[in-house]
Amino acid sequence: MILAKGGRFWAFEYLFAKKDRANITHGELVEFRELAETYEMLTDERINQAARENLWTEICNGTET
Repeated sequence: MILAKGGRFWAFEYLFAKKDRANITHGELVEFRELAETYEMLTDERINQAARENLWTEICNGTET
């Protein structure tokens, strides 16, 4: 599981079974860090739009249900 911290939120970016591979490569780590920097620049409106368009799925918004 790879998490990208995008400012005030975390995004699951890449999931894999440990039985399929032991870890990510150094190159992948560099790319995931670049992606996290891109996430930091997203506005609240763009994040909400991505969720409305089902490009992203919100798992937890910090409130209890």
